[in-house]
Amino acid sequence: MKSVLAVVSLALLFDIAAVGQQPRFGEERFGEGLRAAKLISNVLAKGQVSASLEFNGKCEPGVLVPDLPSIREPQKPYAQDSANTFRSMFSVDGRMVVSQEANGTIRVVEAGVQTDILHVRINHLSFNKVSDPDQALDVVLGTPEVQSFIQTHGIGQPFDSSGGLLNSLPGLSTSPVLGVRSISGELNNVTLADALDYVLKTFPGFWLYQDCESLDGQRLVYFGLFPLPGRMWNWVNGHTLVK
Repeated sequence: MKSVLAVVSLALLFDIAAVGQQPRFGEERFGEGLRAAKLISNVLAKGQVSASLEFNGKCEPGVLVPDLPSIREPQKPYAQDSANTFRSMFSVDGRMVVSQEANGTIRVVEAGVQTDILHVRINHLSFNKVSDPDQALDVVLGTPEVQSFIQTHGIGQPFDSSGGLLNSLPGLSTSPVLGVRSISGELNNVTLADALDYVLKTFPGFWLYQDCESLDGQRLVYFGLFPLPGRMWNWVNGHTLVK
């Protein structure tokens, strides 16, 4: 059984919507995914915490974005307690379990989701002033241990791991921007999930992991990084800017 690894970010979703590109997925699904991601980010911004989502979803060949879980829209103003708000939001699906760690990070995990790749242990990882969250995600996914796991399990990558999804689209660049926050540092003997958490320390928000099987038997795996409002990344004239 072949698998496919894909990378997506909220910045990419906004960019596709802004320039009017025809996404390779239903218009209704695109709108629902964008709405859900924005709601999740807004709630996290209110509580000033980060989160991770691990879930199954419906997959279609060539789809660029994950199928985010169904959620219930929270009442405004959003409560300071983001974890309880998340429990209400995700209560529409009894398989979604919400917990909060001592450091404040919220975990949303669907029962039964396959998370083998998240436990891949990375021997050494280095960030050198990376000022783009998507490029930071590429650094994590491009490590030898993750790549070896992907190859060993026959996981095909539709996008170059050194450039990621964003570099595969015309007019987009992952070049660092002067004056914008950047991530640096080295990690040793950490899991893939640990590395994603480390990226959130510089780019607060949430990361997601979706695992699913397409109609033709392919396992599709999505990773995404979604910054909080106020730290949202948009593409302007081929460069990343914060607004």
